[in-house]
Amino acid sequence: MALQVVSQKLMPGLRWLRRGLIVRYVDASRPSPIPTTVQIEATTWCNLRCPLCSHSREMTSGRHLTGDELRAILDRLPWTPPHVRLSGVGEPLVSPYFFELADILAERGITCEFYTNGTLLGRQATRDAILSRPSITGLRVSCDGATKDTFEAMRLGAEFDAWKQSVQGFVTQAKEQRGATFSLGVLTALSRQNLGEIGDVIRLVADLGMQRIFIQDPMPIDDVAASWCPSLDEMREFHGHEGELRALGKSLGVTATFRYRRGVSPRPIGIRCLQPWMYTFIRATGDVAPCCSVFGSDDAAVMGNLTNEDFEAIWHGDRYREFRTTLVSGTNDLCQTCPYY
Repeated sequence: MALQVVSQKLMPGLRWLRRGLIVRYVDASRPSPIPTTVQIEATTWCNLRCPLCSHSREMTSGRHLTGDELRAILDRLPWTPPHVRLSGVGEPLVSPYFFELADILAERGITCEFYTNGTLLGRQATRDAILSRPSITGLRVSCDGATKDTFEAMRLGAEFDAWKQSVQGFVTQAKEQRGATFSLGVLTALSRQNLGEIGDVIRLVADLGMQRIFIQDPMPIDDVAASWCPSLDEMREFHGHEGELRALGKSLGVTATFRYRRGVSPRPIGIRCLQPWMYTFIRATGDVAPCCSVFGSDDAAVMGNLTNEDFEAIWHGDRYREFRTTLVSGTNDLCQTCPYY
């Protein structure tokens, strides 16, 4: 009990110390650590046209990251990341190189996980290819509705009943084959269409046999996406139900995590988002971005490109330092509508 009291007294000071260290870090004269989280985009292709995603408005064919390109990216990193998120704008499993990419990472001692819309998990060969690779440690499946109408409106091109069957079959095999060594979770993007059925989504997650759901307010990356995003008033009302939704999840064995807009900017040095210090996103094109929230958007910030620059030069470069500095000062326009900020 005494240790708990001491910890409670120390924690506010530790939080401010961490913030102070980060503020010092944005000084261009000071060195910076390498990112602790690395995300590499396997493909910009997707088999769906979801209204919240910029990909649904793109007319270009997109591109897949090849094995040689991944090797070149890894060679330009000054360290070997222990783990990589092998995902981006597109659906990783549509890439003909996806498992080659996972194997290249494994050859260098790098494990990976990925995010998927789940529509291709019904293929037995795909399930076997994922689960037979110990270096693939988990995946998260997108699910934005608990009813056929809502799900299919938000995941345009998917069929709800077929999706459920595919995901449930994969989860069953993953538990039998990999048990607790394989991480499973669900990602849910909030919209005006699904705010009223998040409780049912949590129940669906439990029925599918998964124990984690990440519920977040999406970025209004363009006018179409913005028309689907809840208003701040709608989000404040939703926030009032967060406690009961968490309790519902707990009663079903599902841990619910929420991320959404607060409607106010943080105080000076009251930093909420650490991605520009701890995370980097490398697109299939080689572009390096400081966060994942706006990838695919025309507004996405690009810090440099690994096809012609070394990572250290980008990570310590003027663009990255300016991005971090404006985030701390509250003057970074890109961050203002982000649920992580």
